[in-house]
Amino acid sequence: MVTVYNTSREIADADPDIAVLPVGSLEQHGNHLPVATDWLRADDMGRRIAERLGNCYLLPAITYGNSQEHMDMAGTITLRPSTLALVVEDIVLSLRHHGIRKIVIFTTHGGNWVLKPTIRDLNFRYPDIRIIHADGPLLSEREKMPKDIHSGAGETSAMLAMRPDLVKGRSPDHSPPFGQEWNDYVGYGTSTETGAWGEPSKADPEAYEANIEAAVEHRVAYIRETFERLDELLGPLEE
Repeated sequence: MVTVYNTSREIADADPDIAVLPVGSLEQHGNHLPVATDWLRADDMGRRIAERLGNCYLLPAITYGNSQEHMDMAGTITLRPSTLALVVEDIVLSLRHHGIRKIVIFTTHGGNWVLKPTIRDLNFRYPDIRIIHADGPLLSEREKMPKDIHSGAGETSAMLAMRPDLVKGRSPDHSPPFGQEWNDYVGYGTSTETGAWGEPSKADPEAYEANIEAAVEHRVAYIRETFERLDELLGPLEE
């Protein structure tokens, strides 16, 4: 393992084939934890991962993340999602320039949701590099995999209920033996047989009709209740 505490020559001599990029944040953590909590956790986790991987280049954790939801509390610093995405891209392209083509990215702050589409976009635009998340179900242990996420029973049921004339038979059932994060690595054209991930054979348009009204009612209630509560907390919007 090499880090930024090594010299450029030492890093070149080590010729690491993997880089580890932790992403943290600076945001309030209540009255008992420092604003650096997520950053410190990311740095610690990155070190532990890198030590076990062996010949890799451990980067310092990115200090700042997307923490807009914490900005009403002192000490929080935030990046816009687009800014964080561009920072990650510049780091990835720097590593690529130096011949490191396998990159592991993870975050200790749930608000850094932009990392997922950023990883997917970079894998799509730069097929000569491989960027993965540091977490997901293990293929070797056959951990629980998602069964129905795209064009499966749920969406087929909906279309059979709404517009059965547009349903062209059924794609074969297909649930790949890996997690949904693989679509950020290889896309549906490789992760599935036809573009469908699920069990369209189990489609039930009657069940869809029975459930959709309850789902709509719940969402309408949430919308009304939330706007009312926001008006109470923040005051009504000016006309």
